[in-house]
Amino acid sequence: MVTVQDVQRKSNALSVSGLQCLAGTPSVNISVGCVHGCLYCYTQGYRQYPGKGQVVVYSNTADQVRTELKRKRIKPHVVYFCPSCDAFQPVEQVLDQTLRTMQELLDHGVGVEFVTKGTPSEDFLTLFRSHPGLVAGQIGLTSVNESLAAMLEPGAPSVSRRLEAVVALQDAGVSVSVRADPLIHGLTDTDVEFDALVAACARLSVRSMAASYLFLRPAIRGALVRGIPDSLLADRILSPYKNGAEVPVQGSTSCGRALPAAIRRAGFERLGSRCADHGITLHICGCKNPDLTNSRCHLVRSAPPSGTANLTTLF
Repeated sequence: MVTVQDVQRKSNALSVSGLQCLAGTPSVNISVGCVHGCLYCYTQGYRQYPGKGQVVVYSNTADQVRTELKRKRIKPHVVYFCPSCDAFQPVEQVLDQTLRTMQELLDHGVGVEFVTKGTPSEDFLTLFRSHPGLVAGQIGLTSVNESLAAMLEPGAPSVSRRLEAVVALQDAGVSVSVRADPLIHGLTDTDVEFDALVAACARLSVRSMAASYLFLRPAIRGALVRGIPDSLLADRILSPYKNGAEVPVQGSTSCGRALPAAIRRAGFERLGSRCADHGITLHICGCKNPDLTNSRCHLVRSAPPSGTANLTTLF
């Protein structure tokens, strides 16, 4: 059961994040809370998190964005959807505001970029087709194993539907990449998992992938313990973090417990090798791996060229 509440946002809709991977790009949140219910979602620890199965929708977002664009002497190059929610979660009010807000931006010549585990409808695809070159998206795939995905992301579309969304977005002229974040050590970063993930991306002619490992916070630890029925599996996932360290998120005031650097480095090297074999460029998130790299994971394509890096230059 999902509870949806409409509210009027009083602050600006467009805000600039300090996160390195967003490169100073304005972003917008359509809601607080998300029905996808991903066990690893960092927003569970936010003070304003409304709770499981609850979504607070900013119902004046499109109107605010229109007003803010009119006030700007220089319009932004691109706007990112959404740092703290999924713009394509299956909630009518969220989808309505997302469509209207993206329409406002694209009609003003402002690019739209997003990360989603959702499946954009034909209304969105029609909008994107009418603004060629202005839209880019990342599809979130922690695993192409349907059982694992269903356990980790119980409210999100199936893997098969997300792969279909990659094709639909590509056909609509959208530049599409894949976001393998978070990788979960001992669960989604095995050789079998990496082989299947990279092969699926290669079959769809995906040429770019972003990746990072799970950052552990108290709220996420609790969600994993509650959401993973096999207590031994949950312990296997969580126990390596005992030897990890608290790492600050670059450009943010938050931090989280990271896996030991050696584990992350080895995982990225294995994934990077497979990506290279299939002509896929792997981008590692420097925000959450500042001890390994200063590269960007290409949340947005507007990141300067110096932010690109492959595994031959990361470490």
